[in-house]
Amino acid sequence: MSKLSLLQASSAADKAWMAEVVAVLGERDAGMARFQERASGEPGSRLRTLYNAYVAARDAYASVERSGVV
Repeated sequence: MSKLSLLQASSAADKAWMAEVVAVLGERDAGMARFQERASGEPGSRLRTLYNAYVAARDAYASVERSGVV
């Protein structure tokens, strides 16, 4: 997978996760919740599934970024 594709996947996963954070916690709390454990959701929840997908996509991109692949 190209670096650009990984970045796009990470961005899409982030958007999907944050949309669910807003749906679950509300617009007011979503921004700060992102940096707190509560934004990762309960095991088995849609929020947790989206959070895990975001983390996997973010880590995949970061791994390529660290390796210096262009």
